[in-house]
Amino acid sequence: MGSALPSEQQLKEAADTQVAPLLLRLKAEPTNAALLANVGNIYYDAKQYPSAIEYYERSLKVQPADTSVRTDLGTAYWYTGNADTAISQFNKSLAYDPNKADTLFNLGIVKWQGKKDGPGAIAAWKKLLDTNPAYPEKEAVLQLMAQAQQR
Repeated sequence: MGSALPSEQQLKEAADTQVAPLLLRLKAEPTNAALLANVGNIYYDAKQYPSAIEYYERSLKVQPADTSVRTDLGTAYWYTGNADTAISQFNKSLAYDPNKADTLFNLGIVKWQGKKDGPGAIAAWKKLLDTNPAYPEKEAVLQLMAQAQQR
């Protein structure tokens, strides 16, 4: 038998252990944007979205134009049930990089699933494919577009 998936508490404990040395470094370097984002990423991967949001926001105070961190922040907000704030973060990311593939993909997901805005989702995904013709998940995006058009 395979082992069961880790519980949320186990994920939190593992993340807390993993970030402990980084938090010590942050005491000496409280405005190290990369370090803050790294802590956010560890919490994000452990599904500790409120903690991830905290560190992503701190990172963005130092480097507001970091579109990867901003996209992750938006996605973390989406996973906490806040579609509007997620979309707001995606739009801020796109203001810095209008063709950022990950941001456009996630914007489409949240518009479709979070806001029931099929046309808005399709527009985001169309722009994604138009501006990133070699996008590795192109087939999946085309399938999502077809599903959104049917509903």
